[in-house]
Amino acid sequence: MTILLGFTTAGLLVLGFFVMRRLDTFIERGGILDGPRGRANQGILIYGAPEVEEKIHKIGMKYRILTDPIFPRDGLYSALFALSQDDRDNLALCHMAKQADPGITMIARCSAPKLQGVFKTMGVSRLLGAEESVDLLLAELGGISK
Repeated sequence: MTILLGFTTAGLLVLGFFVMRRLDTFIERGGILDGPRGRANQGILIYGAPEVEEKIHKIGMKYRILTDPIFPRDGLYSALFALSQDDRDNLALCHMAKQADPGITMIARCSAPKLQGVFKTMGVSRLLGAEESVDLLLAELGGISK
């Protein structure tokens, strides 16, 4: 009876080790962080800044590049980066995003200071200036996803 109890205990320890190892791998890959607050894991939408693609790829997060300022209706996304130099396109894309998915996090570039209030009213979480780099924001994302 003692031998059976020993084998059972050893088996449970090995099983627990493998389960925890799989969970650690899942978390390291950003399995939870790509979908904050239980949102669908579709990743990040990027518009107007193709140079950001490589940096987000290095962080290891899912992303999709938009070539036109049209919000896709194929699911929920964690965040929208509207980073073009055209404030009208950025504002229109943020408006479409808010209509399609009220819970999306939006980061936008705003070149005209007089439009900052409109972006804030729209629900944009973070505004970047015309020449402001995205690198600091990406460094924060990189720190969160690791």
